Amino acid sequence: MNKYLVSSIIIFGIFIVFTLVIYNDIIELNDYSSEGSLIYEFDTGIMQARSYFFSSVTTEIMNILSDFGREYFWIIVPILLFVFEGIDGRIVAVIILLSFMLVIPLTTLVKDLIDRDRPLVFYGASVNKLPVDESYPSGHASMVSAGAVTALLLLRKSPRQKLISILLVIEAGLVCLSRLYLGVHYPTDLIGGILLGSGVALLVTSAHNMIERLVKFKI
Repeated sequence: MNKYLVSSIIIFGIFIVFTLVIYNDIIELNDYSSEGSLIYEFDTGIMQARSYFFSSVTTEIMNILSDFGREYFWIIVPILLFVFEGIDGRIVAVIILLSFMLVIPLTTLVKDLIDRDRPLVFYGASVNKLPVDESYPSGHASMVSAGAVTALLLLRKSPRQKLISILLVIEAGLVCLSRLYLGVHYPTDLIGGILLGSGVALLVTSAHNMIERLVKFKI
């Protein structure tokens, strides 16, 4: 069996189990039947630790990453890869776009099913400025992870390609970090988003050979 497909199934399995744990935690806390689970303690502990890293400069950088590091950046990336990175870049660009087409509706669906409220903290802004959609999983994390994992899997034939992959992974990590720093997601929201985005990227990459033939045929 295709190694990417097997990896995708494993990642999706982990995501499903993790999501069920989050959902159970939400139900317990809403019913006041638990003083705080491990998930709750983990999330709130890290959220509280954010205060040690606050500064006006860092906040400005994190706001820029959060506002522009998902849609704007990851719309430009496939275009640049398609134009400047030859056949490999075209294949990766197509896989990234297909991954986005899957991960965006899947993220929205899971958000609606789990219905987790956003954290009631937002550094440097009022609670009224919190995003209006649900918290789990992070849409930023799922989207940038789908793009970064695709690049990491397929752009590695040359030092230039490896450098591009590393830079994209770093960018994706910083976007996830910005969402945590700004207080609009719990850490487990980001973990869920990374798992979902990675699973989708691996699933689409499993069709790499077919996509490669299609791209070469079109060229």
